[in-house]
Amino acid sequence: MLLKKQEMTKLWIDGKHVPVTLLKLVPQEVIGHRTNEKDGYTAIIVGSEKKEFDRKKGEKVKYSNVFEFRVCEDVLSNFGIGSVLDFSFLDGFDTVFLKGLTKGKGFQGVIKRHGFSRGPSSHGSHFHRRPGSIGGMKPRRVNKGKKLPGHMGVSNISLKNVKIINKYSFDNESLVAVKGSVPGYYGSLVKMELK
Repeated sequence: MLLKKQEMTKLWIDGKHVPVTLLKLVPQEVIGHRTNEKDGYTAIIVGSEKKEFDRKKGEKVKYSNVFEFRVCEDVLSNFGIGSVLDFSFLDGFDTVFLKGLTKGKGFQGVIKRHGFSRGPSSHGSHFHRRPGSIGGMKPRRVNKGKKLPGHMGVSNISLKNVKIINKYSFDNESLVAVKGSVPGYYGSLVKMELK
């Protein structure tokens, strides 16, 4: 299921403030299947945000986003081609798996990127936010995986066992509140799976 990240807020639950992220359901439908006989695994192909097309020119239906979701072979028959996905299939589930793309931070140094400690600020020190030594005499090269400055963010993150707090429906919009933060910026796509 595809969702769009909205904003974070907090809910009062059992006398405590619980931070939650609101995710909005994107209009989506099943546009294909993967089967064991043909592909070696079972999955449904979901398309969202259908684009307009010209029937006179013979253009095919196009979708802005197309994703695959692995499902059991027994469940595959429940999702026919053209069926619309909604929050009804979340009934009976307390936790979900979420996948998203983190915010881009650009080029960052080792303090922000890897959490290095900084050097002294005074007494003539020239070592403030630099990484320090990056290798010894042997081997005479920089080892692979050395933590150095570079591009930060825009990486795929998976969250396991994220708790569903509540579901809301109003003004033809469906929202789900999940506990904690979710990777991505406002309006970014988040993939929800049941495991």
